[in-house]
Amino acid sequence: MNAEAGELTCTHEPDFPVAVLHARGRLTFATVPELRSCAQKALTDQPEVLVVDVSGLEARDDITLTVLPMLARQGAETGTDVMIVGPRPHLREQLDRLRVARQVPVHAELAGALSAHARLPGPRRLELDLPAEPHSTSAARELVDRACVQWKVGHLADTAALIVTELVANAVEHAGTPIGVRVALRTRHLHVAVRDESPLPLERSADDEEPGRGLLIVEGMSSAWGCVHTAGGKVVWATLRLPIKR
Repeated sequence: MNAEAGELTCTHEPDFPVAVLHARGRLTFATVPELRSCAQKALTDQPEVLVVDVSGLEARDDITLTVLPMLARQGAETGTDVMIVGPRPHLREQLDRLRVARQVPVHAELAGALSAHARLPGPRRLELDLPAEPHSTSAARELVDRACVQWKVGHLADTAALIVTELVANAVEHAGTPIGVRVALRTRHLHVAVRDESPLPLERSADDEEPGRGLLIVEGMSSAWGCVHTAGGKVVWATLRLPIKR
């Protein structure tokens, strides 16, 4: 995927478990939305890590670089680590002034980023493909229950099962396509994602302003949730925050 806006070009190299996003040109207040859009699309594939190559990037104003920690936070919500590679000396100075490295790992080259990622404990992940049939909600709940017991986060099982039930039920009723369910445990969050093959937006209530009842439950029970449209449909995701170990 390529995206151009004025002086900025973003090129996405999708792969799993590592995806690379090359950002080249000038990052300005006008082009920040393009970098954000390209990164968000790269995150829809849910790679384990998204590497943002900034070796060809120039930032006109330090403040525009705050988009990078923001992307890292979005990646964390959906279960993807974000890393930065290749900043040239001036850009590295700008990143250091903003203390970006405290929020996003910064590496001199891609090999170093991949080596660091390989040393991290990998996410635990379970997936299941389901038909668009009512009984699929039960299968999705069983997957989440099994994952929570296996990963010793049983205190989240009831809430996660309720969330996945609502997401799958919504996909069965409104998408009517094959469904993919994924549950993953990361360092700070339990992630639940439901993918369907419908290009239609999430079902809304009659006033077209608030989510339907099921999505209101998801919104109320999760730490964060959202919907990302993909080339083949959409992914609706939700996260539950793990308690901080002291």
